[in-house]
Amino acid sequence: MENSKKKTVMQILPSLTSGGVERGTIDIAKALKKEGFEPIVVSKGGVLVYQLREAGITHITLPVHSKNPLVIFLNIKRLIKIIQDHKVDIVHVRSRAPMWSAFYACKKTATKLVATVHGTYGLKFLKWEIFPLKRIYNEIMLKADRVIVVSNFIKEYLAKNYRIDVSNKVTVINRGADLNYFNATKVSTNRVIDLSKKWNLPEDKKIILMPARFTAWKGHEFLLDALVKVKGDFFCAMVGSDHGHKKFCKKIEKKITDSGLSGKVRVVGLCKDMPAAYAVSHFVICPSVRPEAFGRIAIEAQASGKVIIATKIGGSLDTIIDGKTGFLVEPLDVEKFAELIDRALEMSKEEADKIGANGRKNIEDNFSNERMCGETLKVYRALYSV
Repeated sequence: MENSKKKTVMQILPSLTSGGVERGTIDIAKALKKEGFEPIVVSKGGVLVYQLREAGITHITLPVHSKNPLVIFLNIKRLIKIIQDHKVDIVHVRSRAPMWSAFYACKKTATKLVATVHGTYGLKFLKWEIFPLKRIYNEIMLKADRVIVVSNFIKEYLAKNYRIDVSNKVTVINRGADLNYFNATKVSTNRVIDLSKKWNLPEDKKIILMPARFTAWKGHEFLLDALVKVKGDFFCAMVGSDHGHKKFCKKIEKKITDSGLSGKVRVVGLCKDMPAAYAVSHFVICPSVRPEAFGRIAIEAQASGKVIIATKIGGSLDTIIDGKTGFLVEPLDVEKFAELIDRALEMSKEEADKIGANGRKNIEDNFSNERMCGETLKVYRALYSV
């Protein structure tokens, strides 16, 4: 550090339950501590708080998840006190509701403010723009001293839809994969066997993995429409949470039956051992019909040495090298999608291993946790040296 006082960085996010934003926050907090900073995380809490405690990182529980205007207003005073008590140098916010509180708290205390935009934040309903208050609500994220976006897709989206100079204020820092965790060589045979038995996977078919929560835009229906046209033999495991979308999950299960895919596609639910899930698969599919802001599955699959097929939109354009680390298909192009699946099914082990090795190197070079953390800390250092 440049002086005797440790620089204190406080990250704020709605909760620490599960997901890419939460994991990224914890990764940054650990990197901060390793580099001699004093990290603090503020959220409403959640099951992942224990990871911070195990690392000796301070977590402060506040209702920063709330969109209630009164709670947001009260959080301003609460955050001011935390900033002053802990002598916080930089506040880093990852969501809009807490950003409204943090913006005024930082203004009052003259504290540097960073925001990460993790998604597009809807502006329209069908073809009509939403009530202008939604735009104002979203724009608070862009009032930070520095704005981080998770992909070039998000950067272009901001430039097109908001009044912001993306050339000077916005930094693209892609999310990172834990290369030690998503590492095929570290997944034991027992873990693979246990998961195969749990999911009752056939031993004589190539396994297709679709990891995604059950919501319409993730492309479950698109995939099923393509699988009906696939000529090769396969078994597809649909992995993910149906929390809040149980009706949609039931719809997918009915479509599997109605499409004659009952023996070939199965909804297997949540999986706590994703490295093993990638290990049991022959290739991975991300068929989103709406752009992913980044798309963590694409980098996890490549880190695991797997061929990936994804739609040619959003973050996949940043993370997948078409024809080298995987394949890209236009959304809702069922015929081409089926062709690519057949190509992957017919692929020799040597060709699949070569693409998998290319994918692993792509993540090592461009999308590692270390890179994400290093680039984020550069933003912090640039701010406090101003």
